[in-house]
Amino acid sequence: MGWIFEGIETEEEERKYSDRELIERSIRRVAPYKSPIIISTVTMIGLTFVGLLGPLIFANLIDTLERTQNYTDLILGTIVISGATYFILSVLNWVGDYLINIQFARLVPDFMVTLRGDIFDAFQKQDMKFFDKHRSGRLNSRVSSDAADYGGAVSIVLTVVGQFLIIISVFLVLFLINPPLALLTASVVPILLLASFLFRRVARNTSMAFRKVHASVNAAMAESVSGIQVSKSFGVEAESLNEFKEINMEHYKAGFKRNISMNMFFPFVSALSAFATVTILLVGGGAAIQNLGFISTGTLYIFLSYLDRFFFPVTQLVNFYAQIQAGFAAYERILQVIDTEPEVQDSGVLEVDEIKGKIEFQNINFEYEENNPVLRNFSLTINPGERLAIVGHTGAGKTSIISILTRFYEFQGGKILVDGINVRDIKMKSYRKHLGIVLQTPFLFSGTIEENITYGRKDASKEDFTRALEISRVDEILEYLKDGLKTEVGEGGSSLSTGQRQLVSFARALLADPKILILDEATSSVDAYTESIIQESLEELMKGRTSIIIAHRLSTVKNADRIIVLEKGKIIEEGTHDALLTKGEVYANLYNTYFKHQEVTWEPESSMPELALGITPPP
Repeated sequence: MGWIFEGIETEEEERKYSDRELIERSIRRVAPYKSPIIISTVTMIGLTFVGLLGPLIFANLIDTLERTQNYTDLILGTIVISGATYFILSVLNWVGDYLINIQFARLVPDFMVTLRGDIFDAFQKQDMKFFDKHRSGRLNSRVSSDAADYGGAVSIVLTVVGQFLIIISVFLVLFLINPPLALLTASVVPILLLASFLFRRVARNTSMAFRKVHASVNAAMAESVSGIQVSKSFGVEAESLNEFKEINMEHYKAGFKRNISMNMFFPFVSALSAFATVTILLVGGGAAIQNLGFISTGTLYIFLSYLDRFFFPVTQLVNFYAQIQAGFAAYERILQVIDTEPEVQDSGVLEVDEIKGKIEFQNINFEYEENNPVLRNFSLTINPGERLAIVGHTGAGKTSIISILTRFYEFQGGKILVDGINVRDIKMKSYRKHLGIVLQTPFLFSGTIEENITYGRKDASKEDFTRALEISRVDEILEYLKDGLKTEVGEGGSSLSTGQRQLVSFARALLADPKILILDEATSSVDAYTESIIQESLEELMKGRTSIIIAHRLSTVKNADRIIVLEKGKIIEEGTHDALLTKGEVYANLYNTYFKHQEVTWEPESSMPELALGITPPP
């Protein structure tokens, strides 16, 4: 078991953040929204005092009824005044709540937009090594569920301010009315604070564990959808389902632990508040009944009314505390992305408007993983306008050369110069606008064919756009598409064939008008007919450009100005196609093994198909 989603529940060691750091970072994050926060806080203060007046009004009414012997005009007037005052307070309370809700309605969406934008921006700044370590489903959970949990926690924290104001205000009123009962009421608070402190670690750990497993479910789902065709082709849908069930069960267990840890504290707080209420009722009620002068009936009513107002925000704070811990656990995962520094740093200061295209690799050392070198003291010079083909067995280092030239990965030693300028000294955007890259597996974004072609150059002129269509032969495939350029390509270009996707990506690179063209096995995914269509375009496209070609097709190799043969990250042969064939060594062997049969004039050496296939016929 575990082979389909292997490694899905493992993550590298993650950075830990203290409560203090999370709080300080949160304060800095909400600081730009101080205006709605101040308005909401001031309104909460006003509502707190409004809320305190209600029980006082009815307590006064109760005591008045007890003292007076005139049950006509006096009582009627007191009732009317009390009722009218309470109605006015209710209206003020409604207005205050509305004002607070308006401020939160403005603050929270804006906060979430900024937060998700920061996470997405952090993704954009990372190099490819980061995405090699993190699955897309896990990263998606940072933007979706983690951001939502943290946003909810921030909203709760702002609400907590009002809860604290209510607790403090109610206690002060209770203390002014009757200090002994007020102190008795407050005696349970230290117990709650101690329990909350002990509960903090449990809530954080279970929330973090849940978030990790939740990300695993997202990753498994994303991978399953992406690889559904492979699963179906091997007939392993049932096995995939069983694997997902196991991950889903882990999600259930983590969620169960999280919910238990979050909810077990609430009954404890409710029991304490009930115990305090009963105690106040027994002590204060007994004194009132026995008329000891310790407390009046109206005062007892105030205490019972305020006890609810005191313990309700306390219980809310405890409940909020659990949600805040969950939000901080989510924020911790968000910060792990935001604080990750890419190895490839955009530290250049130079803007390069034009280049000739001379490329120099000087003593390059490169490794994807520590102590596992791919290129060692690698040196190569490519002249402006030269067409260089790179061949070699899988793992020889062909794509690695492209990866460090494009600055997708950081090399550990040596220099890469373009027109004599260190690429690390050039601003990344300025540098990459001179590169045109067509990959072996074409990727298109959801949208139309036109939007994908203009992806890197939305301000292209109509003439340049038309020329890109013609050279790439995209104009020919448009004849077979009902909506032409407005054809929706689907997710990843799924509505187009592999060949059509490749032609569109080819046109996209053409429109960018790069000075350095990189073709990473760009024709290996197309059929022979499509390849023949774009081969002539390639010849025209590569004129006047420095072109680096990694190819498995003979047609894109034999016409190169120079061919280098790589083996274990080192150049072991170089020269033209004919010269290397004449030499009769490694390239000649590759040619006879992989390329020769692609010649139009190629015929099997034996007329017998059995011998051509390497099968010995029976005697």
